[in-house]
Amino acid sequence: MKKCALFSIVSSLVLLGCSSTEPQSSINPDEALTSVELAPNKQAPARVLLRGQVIVGHESRTIQPCNSNATYWIDLPEPVRNIAESMTTEPYQPMYAEVFGYFEPATTGFAEEFGSQFVVTEFNIITAENPNRCEQPTRDARAFGNEPSWSAEITNNAITLTQLGKDTLVLPVVNLEQETTGTRYDHTQGTLEINNKVCRDTMSDSIYGWSAKLTAKDETYVGCSTDSNESTDLSVGEYSQSIDGSTNLTLSLRPDHQAETRYSYTDGSDDVVESGYWQTLESGLLQVTSVTYQGQKIIATREFELQGNTLTTEHETINGATYPLTNGGLSLKKAL
Repeated sequence: MKKCALFSIVSSLVLLGCSSTEPQSSINPDEALTSVELAPNKQAPARVLLRGQVIVGHESRTIQPCNSNATYWIDLPEPVRNIAESMTTEPYQPMYAEVFGYFEPATTGFAEEFGSQFVVTEFNIITAENPNRCEQPTRDARAFGNEPSWSAEITNNAITLTQLGKDTLVLPVVNLEQETTGTRYDHTQGTLEINNKVCRDTMSDSIYGWSAKLTAKDETYVGCSTDSNESTDLSVGEYSQSIDGSTNLTLSLRPDHQAETRYSYTDGSDDVVESGYWQTLESGLLQVTSVTYQGQKIIATREFELQGNTLTTEHETINGATYPLTNGGLSLKKAL
């Protein structure tokens, strides 16, 4: 016989049973980008970066992260979705994307089938050219353009400008200002302004999330910009806790932001599994949201405090109602 669950979710659910680049400032698909200014939602969780293959169409808008079997519904701002769809040559053509945003449960429309959706607030690139870019090396933040061809690697300390046929120029940063509309770097020979206006590569089927304007040595360079696409989260791993010697709870946090909570029983009963996603909140808490329980739809959220290699929480929210967890809550240790 299956053991009685020790936590609120289990007991509750048992009962439920680059070419030329230029900023866009003009309604054909390109004109739709003129007023598109993307910025993080200050009320949302801390932003997550997903890299992978996207499909953008009427009944299917999805992203499959690199090196993952997960598929999430992707919620793109409408003007960006329209221009991305216009770049393809056939319906539901795969593209490559690097997008920033946050996860939330998917409860309506076509998205409901996926359980989880990723809400895009900013992006590096969406391109119909070579959708298989997951194995390419990651990059630091950079700005780039053509006519003349130029590229600038960006850090908080320096801007490194490279041009064909010219010596590399290192421009130390002397002042950095960040606002909701973008970022300004003052360097020893001018400025670099990164704007949150979408930028289109006019010679290829690619759009970028930011526009750039660099001045150096009385020269002005205009183009697009991307943020770093490197994502390393030390929270990734397996966390577990043994309960009364009869139940083992294991929480798996995967690099693609899938989360799985598994209850295993020493008496040989079948495992109980909850699946969903995880993300870090602006408060620093780690949020784990289950959207299925043994294949049934549910929205159950736990917010953990991470201290060293231990995740702890005392409460859980199920379908909007918050309950205390029994026996003092959870204290999960990370497998090292």
